[in-house]
Amino acid sequence: MVAGNRQNRIASVDFWRGVALATIFINHVPGNPLESLTHKNFGFSDAAEAFVFLAGIGVAFAYAARVQVDGFARPVGSILLRIWQLYMAHLTVLIACAAVVSFAVLSTNDIRLLEATQFDQIVESPMEALIGIATLGLQPAYLNILPLYIAMMLLAPALISLALVDGRLALFGAGLLYVATQLLHLKLPSYPGADAWYFNPLAWQLLFTIGLVCGLRTRRGPARTSRVLLWGAAALLLGSLVWVRTGYNFDGDLSPLPRFMWDFDKAQLTLPRLLHALALFYVVSRLSIEGWLSRSALAAPLLLMGRHSLPVFCVGTVLSIGAQVFRMGAERGAAVDFLLVALGLMLQIGLATGLEWHRNGLGTRKAREESRQSA
Repeated sequence: MVAGNRQNRIASVDFWRGVALATIFINHVPGNPLESLTHKNFGFSDAAEAFVFLAGIGVAFAYAARVQVDGFARPVGSILLRIWQLYMAHLTVLIACAAVVSFAVLSTNDIRLLEATQFDQIVESPMEALIGIATLGLQPAYLNILPLYIAMMLLAPALISLALVDGRLALFGAGLLYVATQLLHLKLPSYPGADAWYFNPLAWQLLFTIGLVCGLRTRRGPARTSRVLLWGAAALLLGSLVWVRTGYNFDGDLSPLPRFMWDFDKAQLTLPRLLHALALFYVVSRLSIEGWLSRSALAAPLLLMGRHSLPVFCVGTVLSIGAQVFRMGAERGAAVDFLLVALGLMLQIGLATGLEWHRNGLGTRKAREESRQSA
């Protein structure tokens, strides 16, 4: 979800970002037929891990590389501007989703919709809720990804500084904070209420940092493939596939090992989820698909979604809440669910196509003006 120069873009990053966006939308309309096909059903991690990892790569491309050319001040200014854009986007999406839910409640007189989408806190404690919304402490269901991303971007200048000195230094610092968070149960408090943020930024920053370091390494050229690492990653993926598909549910206690080493808590990004995500990213990164993606008509919609990820994500979030509300009040069926998800995806692709057409039009106009001035 980071803006960048199109000439410097890597097609596979845009493609997998588009896949993550499509997957998030599908998973945010729970119970639809396509949900069973998303990769959360074949391993320990899901699209949230891909989203954060790719965000780290995007920061490396868009900001970290500019530090060596422009110095630190201008990229940090750009990061602060991006944080403001993300903050305003989150508030806009939250208000739009609240309006969708409110309209549905007024139309059906079914207040259960408020509870199902966790907007009931706004009705019960409006003044406290306004403070929570402004401070990102109030995060209704399915509206917690952008606050996590904002928190990651706030950490970005410090992480970039460490990564440019030595990537291992950034990873050590992020890993130290991750372990301390897990052992000491560090959390960001939500408001109103005593609960914490759903996605704990103090844990998820490790995956973001790994993406940042990988992005900086990618700019220096392709890394050599380690056969040992590749086969180890493949074995982990296969083992998690068998685990999930057989429905095995481990409910034991491996104490005195810390719980994060064997638990599957998504909010805290516990070790099994983190390792599965890293194994998946490593195996996927070894696929030689860059040239195919640039030429493929099948990949084009996802590439466009990845290039315009923030507006696509925002619209997709509102559409997913709208689809959930519609399904609560309408006669459900697999065909209806499929049509809702398909329509939502087509609208997002249409938005990305329109934004790309607009961007190309502005680029062509600017080129003409520069050509006219030089003549």
